[in-house]
Amino acid sequence: MRHLSILSLLLIVILSQCDSIEVADFTDYPTSIEPYLIADLVTLNTRYQQENEGHICSTLNEFGFSGFSRVLFIDDVNPCLDRTQVRVELTRADTLIPLAKKSLLMNSEYTLVTDTTALILDEVIPLYGCTICEGPDINSVPIEYKISFKPQIFEGVKVNDSRITVFVDSIGVNRIWGNWFPEFVNPDFINIGYEEAQDMLLGWDIDMEPFTGGDTVFTVQEEHVQTLPEFEFYPYNNEGVLELRKTWKVFIQFNDDTFEGWYANIDVIDGLFLAIEPVNAESEF
Repeated sequence: MRHLSILSLLLIVILSQCDSIEVADFTDYPTSIEPYLIADLVTLNTRYQQENEGHICSTLNEFGFSGFSRVLFIDDVNPCLDRTQVRVELTRADTLIPLAKKSLLMNSEYTLVTDTTALILDEVIPLYGCTICEGPDINSVPIEYKISFKPQIFEGVKVNDSRITVFVDSIGVNRIWGNWFPEFVNPDFINIGYEEAQDMLLGWDIDMEPFTGGDTVFTVQEEHVQTLPEFEFYPYNNEGVLELRKTWKVFIQFNDDTFEGWYANIDVIDGLFLAIEPVNAESEF
């Protein structure tokens, strides 16, 4: 009888604590961003151009951000290809970096950059052209600079596809490609561990022709996913709606000097396979 009383008391204590047990709630995950209607996007893009005095030739993407997209390219032609270059030599690249940051902040509605101290410089590349373009003394000097900033860090985790590149000439910024993202849900719990994410890739067959030109198939085996995965937020285009998802970024090693391998992104909540991209994937701009 004494043992029964103790058992009953223990059961009451356990039941009384059930209300304090935290249950993972993923109803607000992932954060979704709807695209603009094309007419509204054209209007927004016109305002964006006007606010920059017509000097910026780059366009907004489907979501009204400054990230690269061809959605507003007439006949699928980049409008920046037809712009008139400003042919003035630039001699001090260091003065252009603050100018690029200022422009990103001024255009925060489109770039989502609200704090320039969070912008970490990645690379600065001079773009050459002539200021003397005829006669015997034709030259080649820096007339633009391509200034790139590292990806956004949100709550300590890198956001994929958030690198911003700014092109600057003697007048000012003429292109902005790339954007950061507004605040989004970062789940406190995960359902998929990194080992499970790695195991999901085992047995995958990858056609090597797009990557190495070889007519072979690469099968992912355990030895190819030995690097410890890390968290990465991934903007996933799900049938036109942008979903900001937390993922495991899994490195798949390819044992060849000519090609390093891929990164695969797998959602930590539902295990959805989002993407596989070469390690050194290049942008269109």
